Amino acid sequence: MERTNLRDLTLLAALLGATPLIWRSPIVGIVAWIWIALMNPQREVYGFLAGFGANFYIAILTIFAWVSSRDRKFLPLDLTTVALILFSIWICVTTYFALDPKNSQEILNRTLKTMVLAFMVLTIVNSRYRMQSLLWAYAISLGYFAVKGGGFFILTGGKHNVYGPENSMIQDNNNLGIALILLLPLLQFLGSTSALRIVKLGCLAVILLTCVAIIGTYSRGALLALGAVIVAFALRSRTGVVALVAAGALTPLILKYMPARWLERMATIGAYHQDESFEGRVAAWRTSFNIANERIFGGGFKAVELDWVATMFHSPGSLTAGRAAHSIFFEVLGEHGYIGLGIYILILVGALYNAFAVEFATRRNPNLAWENQLARMFQVSLIGFLVGGAALSMAYYDGFIVLLVMTSALANIVNSSVKIDQGLGNRRQWTNFASRSVPALAKSQSPGGE
Repeated sequence: MERTNLRDLTLLAALLGATPLIWRSPIVGIVAWIWIALMNPQREVYGFLAGFGANFYIAILTIFAWVSSRDRKFLPLDLTTVALILFSIWICVTTYFALDPKNSQEILNRTLKTMVLAFMVLTIVNSRYRMQSLLWAYAISLGYFAVKGGGFFILTGGKHNVYGPENSMIQDNNNLGIALILLLPLLQFLGSTSALRIVKLGCLAVILLTCVAIIGTYSRGALLALGAVIVAFALRSRTGVVALVAAGALTPLILKYMPARWLERMATIGAYHQDESFEGRVAAWRTSFNIANERIFGGGFKAVELDWVATMFHSPGSLTAGRAAHSIFFEVLGEHGYIGLGIYILILVGALYNAFAVEFATRRNPNLAWENQLARMFQVSLIGFLVGGAALSMAYYDGFIVLLVMTSALANIVNSSVKIDQGLGNRRQWTNFASRSVPALAKSQSPGGE
């Protein structure tokens, strides 16, 4: 009982302590919002704050603080932002025409809250300091489960699966594994850009435990995504080759000490055509196709998981009972039709474009080295999630949506920095010209000039 009360009191103190700070600076509210959305601390307590809607409290306070602040009040527009707005509107329409509106409404409410968070991130995160704050909140929130899960897997000898917090979007072992995939490149960025050795070592330790936790989820999709991240990291970072070689060297050692149950499960990756789980995924994809082919608005959120929907849209090889779509692409297709899938793909394309465009724009500018490195790590995170998400239903995961808009925020920061650099460059050119042409003007611009 004392331990339970201590957890609740600690969370209460954190929320109350953050209140005046949020009112003073909206970025504090964004940091707290991300922390609660990704870590779900209210699900780690068992007393009077268990299940408390802390996110609503933080969101309202952050929005009021932003409205009363001097921060910009417009939403920067690019392909990702515009597509995200269109997608938010479209899912409201598809929910209205859903096969089971009541079932769909609950997921719609949660998804729209995620969209509000994404738009607030786009509006408020407009500097390196704010981006770094957001990244640390993101890393600490998911890093908690990486350390907890990795440690649990090691201490139990890998005999049990690693799961996320109950009643959350990452409760399932597969979903947790893919969420941690997003984290790995961001930890690499935070560690490599820190000037403190202890932070560098700490990030390295969490990276290793994150890899262990991903393996400990027993998720085949997450394992494939981990491989994709390592390869992409090797291509996008100078130190990535070292990570690739180390992974290759450690693989035989890891396989030697892994439990037989884990080895048996991973062995089915090569025999996917004989795996009942994979066949079930294919059946769910066919059902999603069937729904989208007959309904322009799709079936609404979670339609594929309803038994009567599976029966209604049954065809040879499709589902006979409700089941998760097991793919971010087929999930959106079955729930929101071809139009919804098209808009969703535009969001992904826009985020990838932002990441590659920032890398290209900053590659020869030493003053924008951190933006260049972060853009490359965003690329790695997105590639890893898309590989893993191809076989998992995580299309609306708040951690992924936030990462998508962070690429837009980074692009806006770079655009502002380039304009400033160009302005300074023009000012220097004018000063040099003036010093050669008008000596008196040059004197007036010197420190001792009048």
